[in-house]
Amino acid sequence: FLFITTGEENLLAILKRRWWKYMILGIVDIEANYLVVKAYQYTTLTSVQLLDCFVIPVVILLSWFFLLVRYKAVHFIGIVVCILGMGCMAGADVLVGRQQGAGENKLIGDLLVLGGATLYGISNVCEEYIVRNLSRVEFLGMIGLFGSFFSGIQLAIMEHKELLKVPWDWQIG
Repeated sequence: FLFITTGEENLLAILKRRWWKYMILGIVDIEANYLVVKAYQYTTLTSVQLLDCFVIPVVILLSWFFLLVRYKAVHFIGIVVCILGMGCMAGADVLVGRQQGAGENKLIGDLLVLGGATLYGISNVCEEYIVRNLSRVEFLGMIGLFGSFFSGIQLAIMEHKELLKVPWDWQIG
């Protein structure tokens, strides 16, 4: 029905005005997922889960600057504690060399998680902006459209050898 409606709320009008914004947001969102999942090959499950909490300070800082949300001192104390805990966790992985997870280079895994968490934070703040100022339905539809499109492209590029091994038929399709 989005195609049928007229005015500023139909799919074509939205795509004409904001397609590039949703394209960037879709790429940011799928790359955040990719980086965090990729990190599991290099670091421990505990590190991934703890370092993924880096999204909290990212969201708070971006919300402060771009959404003009104001926080109290206790929030900033919580951020500092969060960052110190993440630093201790990353340092422990590198120095002690825990063997909980697969992979050899824990520092690369930890950096991948931090990169993914940063992109998650950017995505979350952009989502908050869109939902506040535009429409929840528009956000979900556009992130689904562009996220699926760019996920498919990334899948074809990164996993093309594995895709060729799949016995494609109508049931798998």
